Amino acid sequence: MPAHGWADDDVESALAAPARGWGPADDLPRVLVGPPPAAGRVLTPSGRSLSAAAARRVHESVPHNTWRNRESRTALFGAWCREHGRIATDPGTVPDYVAHLADLGHQPETLEAYVGALVPGLELSGHPLDAEDRSYIAAIINHRAAEAADDPDGAGDALQSAECSREDLAAMLATLDRSTVAGRRDALALALDWYMAGRSCEPGALDLRDVAEVTAEFNDPTTGEVLHLDALAVTVRRSKTNVYGRTTETVRIVAQDDATCPLAAYRAWRPVLAAAGVERGPLLRRVRNERLTTAGRPPRDPARVGGIGARTIRNLIATTAAAADLTRELTADERRLLSTRAEQAEAAALAEEERAAFAAERRRARRLLRASLVRYSGHSMRRGHVRHLQKIGTPRHIIEAQCRYVYGSSALARYLDERVPWAENPTVLMRRAARAAPRERPLSPPAGPGLRG
Repeated sequence: MPAHGWADDDVESALAAPARGWGPADDLPRVLVGPPPAAGRVLTPSGRSLSAAAARRVHESVPHNTWRNRESRTALFGAWCREHGRIATDPGTVPDYVAHLADLGHQPETLEAYVGALVPGLELSGHPLDAEDRSYIAAIINHRAAEAADDPDGAGDALQSAECSREDLAAMLATLDRSTVAGRRDALALALDWYMAGRSCEPGALDLRDVAEVTAEFNDPTTGEVLHLDALAVTVRRSKTNVYGRTTETVRIVAQDDATCPLAAYRAWRPVLAAAGVERGPLLRRVRNERLTTAGRPPRDPARVGGIGARTIRNLIATTAAAADLTRELTADERRLLSTRAEQAEAAALAEEERAAFAAERRRARRLLRASLVRYSGHSMRRGHVRHLQKIGTPRHIIEAQCRYVYGSSALARYLDERVPWAENPTVLMRRAARAAPRERPLSPPAGPGLRG
């Protein structure tokens, strides 16, 4: 079988799974799998003929993480179909599979994600989900959501990373040795990530050309004086909401007067790049033995050689939060509960009919543990910055513009505290009014026939 996997006769499996994932006898729909050949023409699942150049661009238009998610999730779907003797394209198969996932205790959002991974391949193969199957899937997900909402232990509650406040950021930065090359890079990574309300993938994706020193010129609202302040302009060329770079987003950050200042961190890092002769490419670079290096796993994009990625940013946030005593060490039992290897070993010792229930209970216990832990992750920086802007009274539309949300974003609503502030809570006003009002003696009922005074 050719490695590219694009010709219709060559694709032996379904959806977005790689050909090596399933056996050739599977009854799963065919899709564009793997990179196309370098030259010639290829056939799509529907029989269309595309040039290799067109096929390559179509394939690469889908982000790598999306391909990876589809591959892993459709591989699980294929295994379930084989185990239960089901044909993936038959009506009712996908609703049955979603019900199976719900029985295992997966959350509604997870069910939606699995369905979303299966749909593209089914559509490409000419077997889209019909309205009836979609209605069954929606009903199953709604039923699972109701179960999760009624869970007495709160196992269905949404898991959110801890918000990294400005004070937390200062504590994390204080754990770094800024006299070292690695310390300077890490300080810039953390400060930029927080002040640009970044997603974990965004700071590492910045090039040198994307960050520039500028001057912020504006009138002081109290004195009317014209101010000139040093600032950074950070250009985010591609992001989660701007996958293809069709628009350019710029975040402007005025210099701060404390250790969290991203401009000061940027000025400390630039001489390191200049000394290494770096004039273009990734802003944040790999460091080994106090020197910039290109060693390590090569990136998918050759232009990113020597740069760090989202995983490095996430690990940096977690390690500095732990060093600042913002999180606690896990116990041996908690580590065992979170260990996939330990779960596999325990499941192997059980009878086949007991494993599904064991996996569901294990998943529930892990979720409850994660809900009880303070966890700092990539989203902690973005969430913490948004909440900080809200606390200092920044209007919502300014938060949306500064943090690169679409107008009326429902994602932003999950970060904001939408509760009525205590100072404006009407029950507080009732209490204050009642305490301020003079106490009047209640009137006695009028005397009348048959009434005794």
